[in-house]
Amino acid sequence: MDEAYMDKKIVDLSDDELVKLGFLGPNVAPGIKSLVEKIKANPVYLGNVTCFMVDVTKRKYAAQAQPPASPISTTVNEAEMLYSELSNDPTALTVIVPELISQYERNFYYHGVSGNPPKLLWRSDLETNPFPIPPPETSFYKIPTKTAFGVFNTRLNEVWDDSVAPQILASMKAHGLKYSALETARFLTVEEGGHESFGPIVVWIAVRPNTTNAEAVRDATPDILRILANVQITDAVVEWYEGSVVSLSGPALKVNGESLV
Repeated sequence: MDEAYMDKKIVDLSDDELVKLGFLGPNVAPGIKSLVEKIKANPVYLGNVTCFMVDVTKRKYAAQAQPPASPISTTVNEAEMLYSELSNDPTALTVIVPELISQYERNFYYHGVSGNPPKLLWRSDLETNPFPIPPPETSFYKIPTKTAFGVFNTRLNEVWDDSVAPQILASMKAHGLKYSALETARFLTVEEGGHESFGPIVVWIAVRPNTTNAEAVRDATPDILRILANVQITDAVVEWYEGSVVSLSGPALKVNGESLV
């Protein structure tokens, strides 16, 4: 990509420029075209997305388009097998004490975020925002797909670095939690039938593998919500997952080696 465009924002470019960059046009991967169209349609929330960010995703799509080493994609095959197993197991679709989240939601809540999405540990809107599950005896069901985006131009951006993030880190330390990453995000969810919706701001926390459990992060969540409320942020959600997170040199984020953007 032309280096002159690296830091330019998608919303500031014409369609002709986007075609020239390979972000729009008949030969562009559908996922890239859809991503760019969503950015242009949502300048308030996605106006800061740059050409570099989209180019990172474009290169990921190009890599995925290469012929697989075997006739069947192992990742897709394993996901399909897991879905088949869980969707046909009534106990996997419900919360079984002492668990706090069903196996189905834990495994598929972040479906689509990456090729190897993290598993949900806990979220603060668990009771008010139920995760859709397949109806009984359903032979085909489209799992909602999520895409992670950054958070821009909000009250949280104004207070995050100097106030909120340090307090959250101190709170997690007080609760004995070992974190891998503390991020903010908004998720675009595409449901069956193509319905799209942007979710609320999420304080997205990764804890180190095998160091805690759902009960512990649930009990730590009220303190984080109070920190947010103290700066007049009452509509954000706190979500926890387990995973090793590695920051890239660019704005994308990797979870278990998979890019989230």
